[in-house]
Amino acid sequence: MIRPIKIALQAVLVMGLGLLAAGTLRAQDYPSQAIRVIVPFGAGDAIDGTARVIADRLKEELEVPIIVQNVPGAGGSRGALSAAQAPADGYTLLMGSTGALTAGPLIRNAGYKTDDFVAVAQLVEVPIGLAVRADSPYQSIEDVVEAAKSDPGGVTYATPAPGSTQHINMERFAKEQGIELTHIGGQGGKGAVTKALTGEVDFVFVGASNYTSLADGGKLRVLGVAAPERVPYLRDVPTFGEQGYDLDAAVWFGIVARKDTPQPVIDQLGEAVAQVAREPETKTLYDKFHLTDAYLDAPAFQERIEDNVAQHRVVLSDIGLIE
Repeated sequence: MIRPIKIALQAVLVMGLGLLAAGTLRAQDYPSQAIRVIVPFGAGDAIDGTARVIADRLKEELEVPIIVQNVPGAGGSRGALSAAQAPADGYTLLMGSTGALTAGPLIRNAGYKTDDFVAVAQLVEVPIGLAVRADSPYQSIEDVVEAAKSDPGGVTYATPAPGSTQHINMERFAKEQGIELTHIGGQGGKGAVTKALTGEVDFVFVGASNYTSLADGGKLRVLGVAAPERVPYLRDVPTFGEQGYDLDAAVWFGIVARKDTPQPVIDQLGEAVAQVAREPETKTLYDKFHLTDAYLDAPAFQERIEDNVAQHRVVLSDIGLIE
């Protein structure tokens, strides 16, 4: 019996070494074809701008085409699900956002979970701002709060989607102020802004970078930015804190890959992103789109994702969106 067992063990060892060699070879060959980056919202949003900035730089670093594909719908869940169902080979990546990646799976049966993905790198942050149509009677955050106090549920607002970071933070703010607001999903930041411009809602609460051209053109009035200090592209707009309200909220965007993607592939992607994130050309493009550089490597980004899930679970329960 000794000889058959020995032969069997040798066969297992050879097979294991073969698989290891094959995995190493695949990692060495990566990338050998175009890489797709799924954006779970429509074109024109801040997350779309982030994806296009990084894709433009990564194609030079990795020497393969980087294709940005917009897959909007269901508050970002449709695009995330598409990425979750792709092969775990590093050729389909997701431009993850705070809400769609960490809150969406808690609120609804999205068909995927946060831990179906692993972090590659966080890229940018965008502070959230509150804006109204130019002819709105509201001139300050206080005006909005007082209107909501006098008419519970009568003041309406839009965010990119139910369960988005913007939605969660505005509902938390409303609870702290003892007011009731009516939320309407906008199918992305651009859609939420459109609802304010057409008068469908009283105000919009999305990434402040979405407002610059409309504010400059006199179509929107930005009442406040939920940031520790004023943002450079909206210098005349006070923070919530300056107006006496404690609200500091931002959305982050970063690249994630399917769980079970070979670690050497994740490492190579992470190194490439780190390289382009440090380049002056990337920072110039970020400035063009009013994006705040907030690079985190894979371990730090993974920790932030997990922290966000824990925080959102508490907040969503507290405001009644989950049990």
